[in-house]
Amino acid sequence: MSDKRAYRHYCPLARALDLLGERWTLLIIRDLLSGPRRYKDLQQSLRGIGTNLLARRLRELQRDAVVEQVAQPPPRAVRSYQLTERGRALEGAITALAKWGLPLLEIPRAQDQWQPQWNPVALRARFNSREADGISATYAFEIGGYPHCAVVREGALHIYEGILPDPDLLIRASSDDFLRVIEGELNFKEAMQQGMIEVEGAGEALLQMARLFTVRDAP
Repeated sequence: MSDKRAYRHYCPLARALDLLGERWTLLIIRDLLSGPRRYKDLQQSLRGIGTNLLARRLRELQRDAVVEQVAQPPPRAVRSYQLTERGRALEGAITALAKWGLPLLEIPRAQDQWQPQWNPVALRARFNSREADGISATYAFEIGGYPHCAVVREGALHIYEGILPDPDLLIRASSDDFLRVIEGELNFKEAMQQGMIEVEGAGEALLQMARLFTVRDAP
């Protein structure tokens, strides 16, 4: 942020907003929380951001040591962007904001977009740590072809891209069908009955997942 646009408050929140308060910045960090992304991956996810603005935001985040460029291993040997250790430290703040925003999703807006790559943020926001004592489980998701896992260990949640071997539960759905459920057009049970959501795993694991992530109307 240019010095002219800085808040000029000797306050940690104001200083953080000096770096992170520009439009699109927190959404770039949201997308990078799950792992490295190519420039064109970010463009696809952040529909509506101009190419020049995305490039500028990435330069600013690199300048402030929040994001760094890395080379992906073959076969995707291209330059990508990932969060630095300081950038990853923002996970708690992003999760808290997403949790605060959950009630605002109760009334969908017609022009809203949704990407399956955003589901990890929703899982973090919905995670109920009070239900996690004594649970050790892996919940896998393939939503719109995007594979990711939620692993619960010792009361904590960890999110990974890809599918870990032998998950306790695997949920598959198209992006459109999954969106109909999270928007409330269908409940989880109805979506399963109509074959819109496929579930592999024991019913007990499904109920456990529903409690952990506050999924309503799960069988």
